[in-house]
Amino acid sequence: SRAAYNQPEKTREDDSHLKVELRYAPLPLIGAIAVHYWFVVTDDAGACHRWEVWQTQNAGGTSYGHVHCDLKAPADGVGGGPSRIAAVWTGEQAARIAAVLAKPGSYPHARRYRYWPGPNSNSFVAWVLDRAGIQYALHWRGRGRRWRK
Repeated sequence: SRAAYNQPEKTREDDSHLKVELRYAPLPLIGAIAVHYWFVVTDDAGACHRWEVWQTQNAGGTSYGHVHCDLKAPADGVGGGPSRIAAVWTGEQAARIAAVLAKPGSYPHARRYRYWPGPNSNSFVAWVLDRAGIQYALHWRGRGRRWRK
C-alpha cells in the first residue's frame, strides 16, 4: 500500500518535464519481506530510462558492472509481482537525482553485489538519493538500504 511509504517533499515546479520515479516490486519467493527498488527517469524529450543494480554484472541493456540502464522495461516487476511507484520527483530534485545517475561509474560498489547485507539494488538507490541530497526513507522491506550508511 502506498501509505506504507513516505512522500517526497514538495518542490517548486519549473519549465522542465524531467521526472524521476522511484519504483519497487516484490522479490520472487520472499516478496513479503523483501523488495527491489529502482529509478525510472523520463527526460524533457520523453525518453524513459530505468536505472538499477542487478545481481548479475553485464546482464543486458547498458551496464557498468552491476549497475544497469534499461535492463528491463520501466514498469516491469522482477518476478515476484507487479511494480509500484513509491515516489515521484520533478523539477530541481529530479535534476539532482538524474545528475547522479548520469555518472554510473561513480557508484563505488558497481562491481560488487551481495543479497545480504549489501551492497545490492536498495543500497544503490539509497546511495543515489544520499548523493542527490534527497531525504527519503526506503521501506523496511528494502533490504540493504542501510548498508554502510
